[in-house]
Amino acid sequence: SYSFCTLLATRTKMRFAVAASIVATAFALDDQQETLWNACTQENTTSLPFCNTNLSMDDRIKDLITRFEDEEIGSLLTARQSIAIPRLGIPAYYWGTNAIHGIQNTQCVGNLCPTAFPAPVSLASSFNMSIVKDMGKVIGTELRAYYHSQNHDSLDTWSPTINVNRDPRWGRNVESPSEDPHVCGEYGVAYTEGLQNGEDPSVMPATVTLKHWAAYSLENFNGSTRYDFNAIVSEYDLTNTYFVAWEQLVKEAKAKGVMCSYNALNGKATCGNRNLTNVLTGWGFEGYITSDSDSCACIKNNHHFCNTSAEAAAICLKSGTDIDSGNTYKDNVMDALDQKLITRDDLNAALSHTFRTRFEMGMFDPNVTNPYRKIPLSAIGAPDHVAKSLHAARQSVTLLKNDGKLLPFAKGKKVAVIGTSANSTSDILGNYNGPLCPGGGSNCVPTLYDMISKVSGGVTTLNTEGSGKWTSSAIAEAVTAAKAADYVVLVASNAADGGGEGHDRYYTHLETTQYNLAKAILAAKGNQNVLLLLINGGIISIDDLVAAPAIIEGFMPGVTGAQAVAESIFGDNNPSGKMPVTMYHSTYINEVDFKNMSMETGPGRSYRYYKGTPIFKFGYGLSYTDFSLKFSSASQQSEEITVTDTTPGSVACSVTNTGRVAGAEVVFAYMNGTDGSEIKRLWGFQKVFLQPGETKQVEFSLPASKMSTIDRDGVRRQVDAKRGIILSRGHGEELFTTAHYTTSDPRVTFKIDKWW
Repeated sequence: SYSFCTLLATRTKMRFAVAASIVATAFALDDQQETLWNACTQENTTSLPFCNTNLSMDDRIKDLITRFEDEEIGSLLTARQSIAIPRLGIPAYYWGTNAIHGIQNTQCVGNLCPTAFPAPVSLASSFNMSIVKDMGKVIGTELRAYYHSQNHDSLDTWSPTINVNRDPRWGRNVESPSEDPHVCGEYGVAYTEGLQNGEDPSVMPATVTLKHWAAYSLENFNGSTRYDFNAIVSEYDLTNTYFVAWEQLVKEAKAKGVMCSYNALNGKATCGNRNLTNVLTGWGFEGYITSDSDSCACIKNNHHFCNTSAEAAAICLKSGTDIDSGNTYKDNVMDALDQKLITRDDLNAALSHTFRTRFEMGMFDPNVTNPYRKIPLSAIGAPDHVAKSLHAARQSVTLLKNDGKLLPFAKGKKVAVIGTSANSTSDILGNYNGPLCPGGGSNCVPTLYDMISKVSGGVTTLNTEGSGKWTSSAIAEAVTAAKAADYVVLVASNAADGGGEGHDRYYTHLETTQYNLAKAILAAKGNQNVLLLLINGGIISIDDLVAAPAIIEGFMPGVTGAQAVAESIFGDNNPSGKMPVTMYHSTYINEVDFKNMSMETGPGRSYRYYKGTPIFKFGYGLSYTDFSLKFSSASQQSEEITVTDTTPGSVACSVTNTGRVAGAEVVFAYMNGTDGSEIKRLWGFQKVFLQPGETKQVEFSLPASKMSTIDRDGVRRQVDAKRGIILSRGHGEELFTTAHYTTSDPRVTFKIDKWW
């Protein structure tokens, strides 16, 4: 709602008319969108300089932003919906289409629904970033189809999430790719390049917005919420963990959007911290910054860094936050301007950053042909897009245990499918789901039971509990079904208690009645012919359930995931996923303070620092075939890899499929940590697909930047250094060599400008 009491008392009649126009825009948005969808199409505006494609983009943007009235700007810098300015022919624009694994914030168009992929943690377990790049391209293509058919006025996504999975209790681990910053960076680069880069390099298909900047990984835990949490992070951890993916995304992929987070970082709200913005621009960032949902308001209401909403708006704006996703700018920018807390130049800077993305997507060039305008409505949920989703789901299935080669199950047998999520569609989807079925809901999505029944070729029975709580009688019925079956697929899930946006977890073990069910089933089958199938976002600490003879980590495999999992169980798909996170024992959380952001606290966080023995380690994953790994030449083990500023080093190995079926293997390239506390760190990975008996060479290029040294003050330097290099498949044999970096130009490449 809008209030103009103060405005009417202090402003001219002209400005009252402008304000009234804003209200009309807000309350008649649908009508305006129908008549005003594309900029620079109205007869009275096509001759204006900002519509002249012969001028430079800078000149066009400068001309446009000087034409806005002060009263219009707060609403232009507001998400999710930025207002239309009919007198200039500027349409409304929807900022922030959530699209972490498919388009949200819209509806199916008739029978056409956007393609949905597995959840990010599932995608990352594939360790094949080409499928993430494909997903980015699919999302960008379908956004264009929605936009040009005038079904959704947005080409901007609030995706991907690239925060590291710092602690298994974080509620949003399902949307974080990994605990490893390099994996998060590679994932984000692939997504960004797929979405922002198209066949016409002069026009962006769509825009990414990386989230959440910075050091964000707490929702609601022991009296702290994401709105008021002050993350205390050392310079070392910022440089070596929390900033890593962001730097890679800005420098390599040229990401055009960043979302600042709710939390404070070392005493300053992230959305009100010019030092943090300077970090981004120091890396070469040239895009726009948006707040999370009114995290500008958190500066006053939750962090209490100021006394008035006008001050909060000013702090946010002057710190470099161009868009406020809420009402703080819309309701308070004029007061901040009147009180001289901000200037028109501050507003123009934000307008320039935000409109530049729209210009770069060709949204102000309606008469200039680009290939994206030819994308038909039929691209939404197109068969080849769905096929890419299924391909991704198949590669994400992660086999953790297979005693006696129990898997794959033989077809044509009697199979009992047992578990809370065995017949649920919603439990396998992850979060931030868009419209999935033309009639709404998710009933068109097959469940695990549906697809196991279809693929098994035999008799399949079902025992499930919609309430999620297994009574003694329900467990007894499930045991009877298990005894009568040749095979059991036992589904263990934390879909109901695995956390989520706004709430973290207080335990990581399997919910008690599900645990009792699992123990009873394993006992009834004599620990034979049972597959433990895990469905989860954040990890489930399975503890002694690791005794199950076969275990598959499914994470949240998405719309096509049930088919991929069923095919894997019965051998139509050979699992090739690897753990993108560590599976700790349930007691781990008793040793680590969740609110402590240090990666070194307690026994250490992630494989990079953890000194204990996990249930399953980062990078672990089996196959139905066997592989061998060896150096491509015998000299590589004894000779150092030479790295200089101008010449990267190189390390190569050969991977052979020594088994009887085709499969894929991931090779990880690690190096020793940069100091005494970091055990090792990942700097490369590749996935190779091999027929039985086939050998392929895998080569890693080691640039000088990977050989940098980070000290306890978070200062990163290029100085002479030696690192141990480890090549691994996540289990089995490992290869060891040494890299030696020398430079004639010792230098500091990054240093934090401390504000605390």
